[in-house]
Amino acid sequence: MAQLTEIVKDYFTNAVVDRFALMDTLSEFLAVELGGAKLYEKALTLVTDSQTKSAFREFLKQTLNHQKVLTRMITQLGGNPKTQSDTAKIAAEKAQALMRTMGRRELSKEQNQLNAIENIVLAETKDHGDWELLAKIARQTTDKQLREVLEPAVKTVEQEEDEHLNWTRKKLSELQMESLTQEAESGSGRGPASGSDSKSPKRSKSSGKSRTKSKPDHHASRNGRSHE
Repeated sequence: MAQLTEIVKDYFTNAVVDRFALMDTLSEFLAVELGGAKLYEKALTLVTDSQTKSAFREFLKQTLNHQKVLTRMITQLGGNPKTQSDTAKIAAEKAQALMRTMGRRELSKEQNQLNAIENIVLAETKDHGDWELLAKIARQTTDKQLREVLEPAVKTVEQEEDEHLNWTRKKLSELQMESLTQEAESGSGRGPASGSDSKSPKRSKSSGKSRTKSKPDHHASRNGRSHE
């Protein structure tokens, strides 16, 4: 959600919104929500952390509702929700690109979990920005009908989007730190094995003497040939 000072400023700022451009933008935002739901569905097959699973189930349910809200919004403003704008097609491609990185065989179960959560953070960052923009439009627009359509939708959805992004970003950081800490602990166990004096070969004094004796022996053999 925007800062309070920004919100107050918006109410004292008037903006004439291009309806055609807005309909293209709403189509894009709907594509982002559609892609987000697919990412949540895939992530739920990859995450093992119980808290994350529980949160993602709830976020998926809310995301499906956000799709309905946007669909209704587009219809109320005279658009066709089934018609994709060019930017909506690009948004769908971006979601598919994230999907292709999930559940990779070369990654461990833990790595796949972290990657899945990171992809959700990326998607929710875009989604969060979309609804912040709609909130700003609702506050600044001079179009009464547009304000009446946007305000109730934004009031409900924007708070949920705040939670989606903030919770997931915090959880990702927590699990990444946990993973790195475990690696450090297991690595410290390997350290002494590789660098310990007890297991590394030591040079004995006798071995040092044997090398120093090689030179006199060599000279002796040469001296022996010279006498012959």
